[in-house]
Amino acid sequence: MKFKLTLFILLMSCFTLVVNAQQNKPVTTIPFEMVHGSIVLKVKLNNHNRVFKLLFDTGADGMALEKTLADSIGLKITRSNNASVVGGSMKIDISGDNDVTMENGFVLKHQPIAVFPQTGKDLDGIIGNTMTRSYITQIDFNKKELSLYNFEGYEYEKGGTVVPVTIPSGVFIIPGNVEIVAGKSSTGNFVFDTGASYNLICFRPFVKQNRLLVSGFTSEYPASTVSMGIASPTFNGKASSFSFTNMPVIKEMPVTLMAGGGQNENWSPGFDGSIGMGIISRYNFTINRKKNEIYFMPNHTYVYPQSFTLGSYLLGFNLNGQLEIISSIRQLPPNETQLEKGTLITQINGTNTADLLKNTKKLEQLKKLPANSPLTFSYTVGDTKKDITLTK
Repeated sequence: MKFKLTLFILLMSCFTLVVNAQQNKPVTTIPFEMVHGSIVLKVKLNNHNRVFKLLFDTGADGMALEKTLADSIGLKITRSNNASVVGGSMKIDISGDNDVTMENGFVLKHQPIAVFPQTGKDLDGIIGNTMTRSYITQIDFNKKELSLYNFEGYEYEKGGTVVPVTIPSGVFIIPGNVEIVAGKSSTGNFVFDTGASYNLICFRPFVKQNRLLVSGFTSEYPASTVSMGIASPTFNGKASSFSFTNMPVIKEMPVTLMAGGGQNENWSPGFDGSIGMGIISRYNFTINRKKNEIYFMPNHTYVYPQSFTLGSYLLGFNLNGQLEIISSIRQLPPNETQLEKGTLITQINGTNTADLLKNTKKLEQLKKLPANSPLTFSYTVGDTKKDITLTK
């Protein structure tokens, strides 16, 4: 009898594994590229052969294409609408009832596409939360795959964290807590935004209300954020900490604070900022719109150092563990070579950047060098190895 009971339990366990495997079988799996830290999908529209590169942007509720590109394939405008973008709002045209074919042949039918004068991205357009309305949407940064699943019967893999979200206007909102200075806490609601390259941006109304720019914040460099052609000035530095629902506290994290000026001074977005790819890309994540939650699973980059400023640049480690130029942070002297965004740095002051990734103490030593210390960046252009010497 004991033998029969053990056999029954074993058979039931095997049955459960088979059922779970069938439940979690994807409807489709779509490859993606990482371009300057962003998720990029290749698509075709309607019956045209042209391939468009679209940013997967959960900070947008739908799809958008630049006007010149929309005109080039004869996209038909069916209506107009007002759209909220970072820093303000604008009137846009919309083309309805389009077929969007992914790189693997999977088709999203009858999709509306917003047409903007410019998207403000180095790509052809964006694809927002369109897929999440119909499918559980999973991003795996290890495999660089986007998988779609049916809502019924889906089960998360073990080891992750469920974060509840609200969806008041087609985007996912997560409560969070930011401390610019330790002990001075500001609580807000933040968009889960894969279209944003930063770690965290606090929008102008939230910054103004909580006096974040004058509460002990030290700006490392000024910049601007651009959304659909609207530019907003920002200041960039460090927050003592940031946390959001159920997730570990992040210490000494890069933060972007939106300054005043233009439309954003009277802008009322309905939320307080955005959580960007600097945080998001450290996790494989699953969006489950039916349950109003996002499931976070740490991936191989979870332990990588935060992005940092050195010399005239903001740098960070990409998914492959390579140190990459994220952006230039100040105007360079006329005689200094400009390193382009995406340039891979192989050495700093003779230390291999692979060693800096493994030994963060070496990286901290570089960051703590006195002002005006020389910094020699080694990098490769094509097959040619080059050096550039900067000052900290």
